[in-house]
Formats: sequence, structure tokens, C-alpha cells
Amino acid sequence: MAEAVACGLCGRSPARHGRGRSSRCGQCEDKAGERAGGALRMDCKMCGSEFHAKRRSDRYCSDACRAEAKARSNREYVRRYLADPEKYALAMARARAYAARRYVKIGGPRPKAAGRAAGRPRAAPPKSTACRLCGRTFEQYGGASRAYCRQCTAKADKEIARVLRVGCKECGKKFSTTNRSVRYCSSACRAEGLRRSNREGDRRRAAGRGKRGAPAA
Repeated sequence: MAEAVACGLCGRSPARHGRGRSSRCGQCEDKAGERAGGALRMDCKMCGSEFHAKRRSDRYCSDACRAEAKARSNREYVRRYLADPEKYALAMARARAYAARRYVKIGGPRPKAAGRAAGRPRAAPPKSTACRLCGRTFEQYGGASRAYCRQCTAKADKEIARVLRVGCKECGKKFSTTNRSVRYCSSACRAEGLRRSNREGDRRRAAGRGKRGAPAA
């Protein structure tokens, strides 16, 4: 049960609240927050306009600016990630694997393009291009312009399709996965692992509080 203390502003005796054990009641905390919010004037990191902030950690003047900033950050991350030729090849391999699974799920392989229409000019002969991964020169193939030779494309596809055998972090059972970040074999093991991690964290925090509160020798 929380210990009741007198509010340092209005003199009432409210129950203490929050981890910080505030010395002010909830009404006085709200009033102080409103005054602080009105006094803080900050510039929006997205549009640059000035606005009244309730907290010093506020960075955006509206939800629209916050969403636009998040989308811009995601675009910059993808651009930096795909700047690496090897990562780009793996991303394209993942896209091809996803498309193949999708077409099989909806009932059949991807339909082939129709033949050349009458009177349509013939396509230009394939051009020679240097592979961005191995540097070898290869002739363009398929309907799109490609930056990787067949060997490097097949290597990336094989890397994506490789099935990994890992041990469950909770029960130790071996299972197959294509995702290197998977650590649990099932949702039940994942939930139990999270509960166990929370219990261990609680024990470590309790041990730390006990050491700080122990009398000096």
C-alpha cells in the first residue's frame, strides 16, 4: 500500500504515485505539467514550425509530421541497405522467393508474357554488362535489366532458400527455419522464454536494490 504524504504545494495528503514517489498530488502534477508545456517552445524537426511542447522530448508538432519523419527514416535506411551490392542481391532473391510462393498459393505458376505482336519491332540484341558482385561480363537475360550474372543470382537464391537447423532457446528442440533470427520453435516457447527473461530481470533488480540498501561494513 502506498504511503500517504502531504502534497508539497496544496497541503493535501494524497497517496504517493509513480516510481519517482512524487511529493505532489495528481492535480498539482497536472497543473505543473500544463505550465511547463506552455512555457516550452520548440521547432518541429520535420516542418520547422514552432510549437508548444508538453515535454522536452517532443520533436514534432503533429502526428502527420511524426509519421512523415518515420517514413523518411525508413526510406533512408532502405537506401543505405540496398547500396551494398550483396545485400541488394539478397533482397532481390527474397522478392523472387516471395513471388514464387504467392503464385503457387493462388493456383499456378506465373503466367508467361504474350508473344510479339504483329508489326512490333524486334527487341535489341542483349547488351554486355559487368556483374556488380563478381565483376565478370555477362549478356543481359530476361525481360528486365539485370545487374548480376546468372551465377551470382543463383548463389543469392540458394542462400535465401537454405534451410537452417537450430535449437530452440527454451526447450532445446531442433527445428528447421529459413530465418536466422528465429530462436524459438513455437509461440508457447517464445512466451515462456519471455516470462523467464522477465523473472530473471526482476531477480537481478531485487538483488541490486538489496546491495544498495545493505549497511556498510
